[in-house]
Amino acid sequence: MAERTYDILCMGRSSIDLYAHQIGVPMTEVTSFDAYIGGCPTNVSVGTRRLGLRSVLLTAVGADQVGDFVLNFLDRETVETRFIPRKPDRRTSAVLMSIQPPDHFPLTMYRDNCADIGLTIDDVHAAPIGESRLLFITGTGVSQEPSRSATFLAAEIAREEGTSVVVDLDYRPVAWQDIRAFGPTVRALLRGADLAIGTEEEVLAAGGMAAGPESLDKAIGALLATGIGVLILKRGERGATIYTSDGAGRPHLTDVPAYPIEVLNVLGAGDAFASGFLYGYLQGWPLDRSVRLGNATGAIVVTRHGCANFMPTMPEVDAFTAGYRQSEG
Repeated sequence: MAERTYDILCMGRSSIDLYAHQIGVPMTEVTSFDAYIGGCPTNVSVGTRRLGLRSVLLTAVGADQVGDFVLNFLDRETVETRFIPRKPDRRTSAVLMSIQPPDHFPLTMYRDNCADIGLTIDDVHAAPIGESRLLFITGTGVSQEPSRSATFLAAEIAREEGTSVVVDLDYRPVAWQDIRAFGPTVRALLRGADLAIGTEEEVLAAGGMAAGPESLDKAIGALLATGIGVLILKRGERGATIYTSDGAGRPHLTDVPAYPIEVLNVLGAGDAFASGFLYGYLQGWPLDRSVRLGNATGAIVVTRHGCANFMPTMPEVDAFTAGYRQSEG
């Protein structure tokens, strides 16, 4: 394959994230917020760029000050932004969250008439999908029109151009007019993908299963049956599991343990994981080594206050993992 301009094109959600400055209190007691940027593909574009990949983002922002805020940050990070349209009739998305470690992180998403769900087929045709080695898309991207059709088209163009397609299941019920559509719509998207990433909750939802003793295995089987070669199951403090199909409908699994860490904020950990994993994946590393890097980048971010603004660089990852090797030695 000829050299391509970009390593990864991330497509979909972007927002301003307002995180409570006061830690450990409910929203009713918060007096100030720290302003960051967020949205799964936006976080991954920053996370992969900080690790050294050539990252381009296809999202949309409003013709508003919040859009200026998002674009200014991305430009400072040297993520390619020139394919991001501004939608004058829409507003840039916003998220508010209180932080109550170790396990309570309630968030409120403001996505009525948001700009990124307004991505169109024309926006996709203008994007450098064929100039990118990998297209990263999400379940939220197919939650509503016109973004739904645009995302399916992006995956189709990627297949035609020999660009790998990775889907983050990104299960956000608030984004769907009818949450029952999530499973069948995402499974249709996976039929044009090479690999999927998700949590247990997301995999169950994508597989159309309610929680139960055998439900997760059935959901994993349903997702592998779409034709994806690999499913990465994020398990938080239990690490991650790699599922591949043996071609006869029986999934093969490999567990990769997590790095033990004290949690400050879990939001963004999955996007940090995806950033590290995709870095290794694009280097041609074995899947377990790529997942191990994803576990490290995810572990670093859960100790920090926000998402994109706190994605680690490779020297930070090396220092983090070296510390664990020394403690184990």
